[in-house]
Amino acid sequence: MMPLCAIAAVAMLLTPTARTAPAAGLRQDDRAILDSLADETARRISRFADRRVAIAAGYRRIGTDFPSMGEHWLHPGALLAQRIDADRPTILTYAVIDGRPTLLGAGYVITTRGSDTAAVPGWPTYWHEHSGLLSDESGAHLGAAQESDSATHVWVLHLWSALPNPLGRYDSDNWALPFARAGITPPADLDVDVGRALSLTVGAGDAYLQRVLTDAGLRAGDTRAIDSAIEDARLAAVEVVARTGERTGERRTMRADDVQALRDAWGVLAGRLRAAAGPAIEPLLAPPHAHHGDPPAAVRARTCSGGCTPVLPLTRRVTRSS
Repeated sequence: MMPLCAIAAVAMLLTPTARTAPAAGLRQDDRAILDSLADETARRISRFADRRVAIAAGYRRIGTDFPSMGEHWLHPGALLAQRIDADRPTILTYAVIDGRPTLLGAGYVITTRGSDTAAVPGWPTYWHEHSGLLSDESGAHLGAAQESDSATHVWVLHLWSALPNPLGRYDSDNWALPFARAGITPPADLDVDVGRALSLTVGAGDAYLQRVLTDAGLRAGDTRAIDSAIEDARLAAVEVVARTGERTGERRTMRADDVQALRDAWGVLAGRLRAAAGPAIEPLLAPPHAHHGDPPAAVRARTCSGGCTPVLPLTRRVTRSS
């Protein structure tokens, strides 16, 4: 599968990018425009609930299955067009839930060069930068985007339409997704640590984490200590899932002590990864990136306030301001 950055580089060569004055921030009317776009996109993409329809329309899978984002299916023509079109978004996102591919939402991709900005809804507050390396998507290369006049930057706007996101409709990471995969109702106090721990049990999340560390150059040579830490955390999460409370309808609910057990399992894993990989792993064990926009106050209060466990972020977010 062709990396997103390679396809976008072709788009940059063939299609001019918009150049506008730097944005001072997202105004209220801008947010209204963004919400209108999201609503219209959600209506239009319902026809792609059957992934075969999306394939027939030209969408093709790129990259891996991200624990908190699912699979990205790209329409090359939409990327080359560099337009925001609710009828044909650049990306559709899917994940296997209850044994079948399930449409989760959509995304738009634009490219910029150097320090150029873009005249698109929600810019720059709700957009984040992607690259083609798994380590980059996972936060291994943190910091500001390159400022070279010739550097190509690939920016993505995520829209969650079918799976509510505790961090907000436009945040790229949705930690309710591992719970949906597991057939468990997300807890009210869901946070990133809990989601990451549960993700080790579904969707090959443990293998994903191994690949992240390999891509970052931190899982080389003798990998036993790292692999053992990941496997022990996975087994601890499996035990939590196995004892999850009574079924309610077709889905299960999770007790508060089980939620805390998942949080603790991730904390132990983070400590063991530090011990195994040394200081070089710290960029991957950084606190979560700032959320897009303004997440609910309850979420802000749970996100690394007062010493929560550092986590492995999935997406490099870079926001440019004036």
